[in-house]
Amino acid sequence: MPYKVIRAFRDIEDDHRVYRKGDTFPSKGKVSKERISELSSTENKVGKPLIEQLGVGSEEADQEPEGSNQSPEESEFPKHTGGPWYVLSNGEKIQGKEEAIAAEAELK
Repeated sequence: MPYKVIRAFRDIEDDHRVYRKGDTFPSKGKVSKERISELSSTENKVGKPLIEQLGVGSEEADQEPEGSNQSPEESEFPKHTGGPWYVLSNGEKIQGKEEAIAAEAELK
């Protein structure tokens, strides 16, 4: 069963392969139940869980996203398009985050 890396670590039992947050563990092959237990608990050198089973209580699913008190329509716009530019719900492009937020508020 695949696992998701929730904290970056270097796997000393896999030729010191570096796993980054979000990677799938193991990268290849099979790993013993003992190793899975070690990495998914605090019983490792780091002292914190490093992996979790995919689809079972991921940290992201347990935490409410920022701005969760807003409806989906409110949190979608303005959308950041890169640099200082934002797009409003009416398609207009605005420079500056505060200006874009104010302009979007005026549209509602």
